[in-house]
Amino acid sequence: MTSQLECIEKILEGRLERKDARMIPWSVAVDGTEFPCFADDGKNKFRKQFRKITELTNPPNAKCGGVNERGCKITLPSGQLFHAISYHGDLDGWRTDIEVGAQALHPLLGWIKGDNFSV
Repeated sequence: MTSQLECIEKILEGRLERKDARMIPWSVAVDGTEFPCFADDGKNKFRKQFRKITELTNPPNAKCGGVNERGCKITLPSGQLFHAISYHGDLDGWRTDIEVGAQALHPLLGWIKGDNFSV
């Protein structure tokens, strides 16, 4: 018997990622994609923080591509929580938009480089 998931995958002509088999976003290099993290402000829900940071510049510097959340969080030994996001397309434009949003709103930005997390 074919499961509903298999039927959906057949319609979409591709395999969907299983929740129990998710990859850590930056553990596999993806050409043309960067994976910054921003610190949780402790007050607002993730979606509101994400939108404020990614949509602050008007007009945006990024001319193509997109930014999305990665469904991954990092908690530092201090308890500080970071949310992983990614962007693709106009990397310089998206990087600038994220950095401008972070400078205006004051969350820390973090980056994974190899086995290190830098803030």
